[in-house]
Amino acid sequence: MTKRHSISKSFGTILTGLFLILSCTSASAQRTISGQSTLAISAHYTGTSVGAEAFFSQYTLGGFWESGIMVSPYRYGLSTNHILDDWHISAAGSYLWRLAATRSRSFNWYAGAGVFAGIEWLDPFRHLPDYIDLGTANIHFLYGVYAKTCLEIFLSPRFALLVQGALPVNFSSYAGNIHWQAGLGIKFMLN
Repeated sequence: MTKRHSISKSFGTILTGLFLILSCTSASAQRTISGQSTLAISAHYTGTSVGAEAFFSQYTLGGFWESGIMVSPYRYGLSTNHILDDWHISAAGSYLWRLAATRSRSFNWYAGAGVFAGIEWLDPFRHLPDYIDLGTANIHFLYGVYAKTCLEIFLSPRFALLVQGALPVNFSSYAGNIHWQAGLGIKFMLN
């Protein structure tokens, strides 16, 4: 058996054990009831940079709704060998349905969609030299929709780890219309 195969087998055993331990606990069975409010804070990778988001959410019978703010930076290479920074700062809201869950609700998998509106800010830190003209204003109105999936892993009755993925589609972006995001976050129960 090769060393790489041994490491991958050990990693798989650890993940399986962690899943069994957490799914057999009652850490969160009472925490995903309808009306329960939460605060989620997460960081996401956009393919070129790291962004952040903060959402207030509330559980319903079949999932949860959320509203909050997203900040997503992107970087694009220009033909002049310079880098264009493109920041998307927006308010967002979505609904995610529960697709699967353990009996104790220690693990929950959600998917859904939402809308966002805000600003697209090109070259916010003025890194581009003055002789480069983008041919547009630096700040634009930004709006669009996004698909999102989220795995919620409760580590205690009031605290969960989030593993998320999203696909924002920007209808008014100057630099790019379809992006992807992958992120990690934490969720706190508020009441």
